[in-house]
Formats: sequence, structure tokens, C-alpha cells
Amino acid sequence: MSPRTNITVLGGGISGLSTAYYLAKTAPSTVKITLIEGTKRTGGWLHSDRVKYDPSHTGEKGSVLLERGPRSLRPQGISGLNTLEMVRNLGLESEIEPVSKSSPAAKNRYIYSHKTLHKLPSTIMGALTHPLLAAKIPRAGLDLIKGGSGQEDESIQDFVTRRFGKGFSDDLISAMVHGIYAGDVSKLSVRATFGMLYHMEKDYGSVALGMLMGGGTVDTPWDLTLKERIVKEMSDLQEFVGKTSIYSFTNGLEELSQSLEKDLVKGGRVDIRKDCVVERLDANLASRDVRISIKGQDPVHANTVISALPPLKLQKLLSTPYPELTHNPAVTVAVVNLVYPADQARLASPGFGYLIPRSENSAVKHRGLLGVVFDSCAIPAQDQGASRDNTLKLTAMIGGHMFNEALSQLSSGSAGSTLELSLTGSHKDDVKDFFAKTAVDAVKKHLKIDATPDLIKVHIHQECIPQYLVGHLQRMQTLDQSLRKDFDGLLAVTGAGYLGVSVNDCIKNAREVAEAVVSKLEEEEDGEAQLVGRQDAVTGLERSWFL
Repeated sequence: MSPRTNITVLGGGISGLSTAYYLAKTAPSTVKITLIEGTKRTGGWLHSDRVKYDPSHTGEKGSVLLERGPRSLRPQGISGLNTLEMVRNLGLESEIEPVSKSSPAAKNRYIYSHKTLHKLPSTIMGALTHPLLAAKIPRAGLDLIKGGSGQEDESIQDFVTRRFGKGFSDDLISAMVHGIYAGDVSKLSVRATFGMLYHMEKDYGSVALGMLMGGGTVDTPWDLTLKERIVKEMSDLQEFVGKTSIYSFTNGLEELSQSLEKDLVKGGRVDIRKDCVVERLDANLASRDVRISIKGQDPVHANTVISALPPLKLQKLLSTPYPELTHNPAVTVAVVNLVYPADQARLASPGFGYLIPRSENSAVKHRGLLGVVFDSCAIPAQDQGASRDNTLKLTAMIGGHMFNEALSQLSSGSAGSTLELSLTGSHKDDVKDFFAKTAVDAVKKHLKIDATPDLIKVHIHQECIPQYLVGHLQRMQTLDQSLRKDFDGLLAVTGAGYLGVSVNDCIKNAREVAEAVVSKLEEEEDGEAQLVGRQDAVTGLERSWFL
């Protein structure tokens, strides 16, 4: 007997893989699950490369682990616990490479400003004497007496400037935003990105008071139930969370997506179809069917589609325009891996890395540099053989919201005119050389390392980080209503473009939408399952009403 319900997941990045994983764990066996990925590999932005490297150049065997995209996970919070539960269930615990909270990588994080690396303070007393922050503390004290703005949303810059002063926004918070979103602090929504700050002001009239009272949490009822369930079943995870700052895996973060795919294949519940480019979605509410048109192949039919595609890509598949899918841009980031022999290049200030704040005018002065991660200091165990402890490994992130402005500095030479550059055309090598030079020059200037790296790898990730512009959550609420009305449960969404950009957020949100869709299934007398509860259709955006 053929399944009565077909659920298809679009996109094989970490969100799509996680959605399929949780569907396979919870859906009745009679439900058919299909995952469609447009490229030849799954994992999306999770991409780890192990490269042979002998720092002594004597023929010794060794290798370094280079990350093209995300490089670590935080175990804290409900989303962190949820990922740890997945890691354990996938049998990946033995592969974990933790970074202790007492390690230099956890304690030492820097901002480059005024030609100097400044270590961020870890205590209030440290902030009071910090060269970047001390003069700003009196103005920041007004946070205790200022009331709320009454606004539904505003930019991070406007919020921080209003409460703590322009200096805090330009010299500190903007650097953090570069590290998380590669974004412009003056354009991103404070409510969608730093929701805890927004709710502290709303609930207590002061961010500082909210922190003292332990407020600002934005956990939904589903979050709290999930946390209770995980803690009850895996109470020992709390010990790991308590002592660990971040973690990765021996062979990089891609181990997680690879393990997910292997688990899906081994379980036999999910039909994974790679190299399948979806061209169109056509929903028929009367027959409760979605026709998925695939380039050069027969269409696939589903009763529910869960899109883990970027919003802009999803919009291209739909005949009806949804402004909420196209309002936010996504920025392009160049990731440059640099590998030096340790006997020629050493860090004077060990730590996790440094970020560049808005006040540095990075687009002009540093050719769009967002920050540099000290990989070999953070997770040295990922390098093997002769490379371990004998290598300095750094990763520079360049561009983001400054990508085009930075690239405009690349000229055509004698003519002096700006190149019309294409990331896929004849100037691609010029672009990569520009970013490689930017990274090497930054290391020389900021870290005083004059050595030439043995390895340089440049990867340009186009539109890789969604930018939650002001009003984002209100737009997601509007989209929630539109999808509910127009698709009535036939289409739900998840992924970094909606309600959280981190890997942890993507995994947890995938779980939430998968479990919600399964909750709308009910077993009939013949053992089959069909979708019910159309009046309360699942969209994947229900969380937006709580944030």
C-alpha cells in the first residue's frame, strides 16, 4: 500500500538535513519522506577540508583542518543543549574537541582599534579601566534611569546609542555584529538579533536592571518543554555545558552534516535526491497536493513541503510574490585560511581572535576586514601529525555588508578604473588574489607577523548570511499569516533566513517545524497517516509571535 502522506524537504544544508532527521525520528512509518538538494553534496555552508601540510618541509606526515564556513558550536542555551543531544544520538561524542572556559581561546577575545589589539574585559572592574570603554562608562550609566522607547523595533545602533551612548555602539557592539552577522549595526533589527536586550528594556526599563534580575529570556513554551525533556534524559550534558566555552569535531564541523546524512541513509526512512534543481512549486489546496517541478526530471508530489531554502530562492519557486521573502538581503563573505610554520609566526596575544569595529572604517582602512580567528589557538587538536603544535593557522573574514565597497578598491591597474568584477567570470582570480592579499596584509599590520604563509585558501560565499533588517519579526508574522492562508499547511519554512542564523538555531528550528508537522498527522484505522488540523496549519514561523 502506497503512503497516503508524502513530506518533502527542500534543501540539504544543516536545516534541511536536521528537518529530515527529526521527521524520520517522529513520523509514522507510513509517511514517505524525501529530501531534495540542488547540488552534489549536502551540508550547505558546513564545509571542512583536511589538507596535507608539513611545517618543517622535511617530508613528515601531517595535516591541517581548514573550515570554509562555521567552525564551532556553543553548548549553552536550549539550542545548544538540543544540538548536543543530536551529537550524542549520532554517536559523535568521541569526535568532540572542546574548548574549556579556562583556556586562552575562551578568555581572550580582542578588538582591533586605534592601531592596537584590545582584550575585551571579563569583569566590571576590567571595563571601568579599559582604554576603549572607561570613558564611555558614565554615559552608559544613563541606562539605569532611561525608560523604554515604546518602539516595536529599531536598529541595533539606535538601541545601543540611546541606552549606552554612540561609543558603545561604534567601538564594541558593531564589532560583535561583524563577527556574528557580518552586518551593518545601523540596519539590523535589535529585536531579531539581540532580543534579550530588547526584552530587558521592555520588561524592566533598563538593560542593566534586566541583567541583574536575570530577565530578557525569550524562550517559548515549546523551548521549555524541550529543555526539560533533554535535561531529564541526559542530565550529564549539563556538566559539559558548564565547563565548555565552544566545541567542534576532530575533522571539523562538517562531521555533523556528514553524520546526519549517513544516519538518514542507514535508517532508510528518507529518500535523499541530490543534484536536483527545483524550478517551481504549485500547490493545489483542493487535492492537498504540491507539485514540485525539477529541472530535467519528472515532478515530485508532496502533501507537505518544508522549505529549508534561503527565502530569496523560495520566492523564485512561487507564482505569488511575498515581499517578506525578498525584503532582507544576504551578505557575501570571503573566508581566507592562512597557514604558517610556527617557528616563523607566533601570536603575541593568544586567544580566540579579533574583530574590527565600525569606528575603524574597515571598508576603507582595512579593505573590508571583519575579523580574524586564531584557529590553531582555539582548537589545536584538529591539526594532526607533524602539523600539530607546529603550525599557526588563522582565518580572516572579509566583506559582509562592506563587500562591494571593499572590492571597489581593486582597480584595473594603469587605467585606474574600477573593474566590473564577477565572482564567476574572468576576474574571479583577481578577486581571490585581492582577498588573499587583504588577509596577509592584515596579519602583518595587526599581529606583527611578517612571515609568508605556506598555505592560502580563499573561498567566497555568496549571500551566505541573511540580514535581519529592522521590522524583521513583524514581517515574519505577516508571512506566517500569508502562508497559513494561501497554503493551509502545504508549505512550511525553516532555515537561517527566518528565525536565527546560527547552526544551533537552524537545528532547533528544524526540530520544531518537523515535530509540529508530525503533530498534525493522525493514525487512521487502516494504519495509514494523513494530515489533519488544517485550521491550525504549520508554517514554521509560529515562534515569531513569541520573540
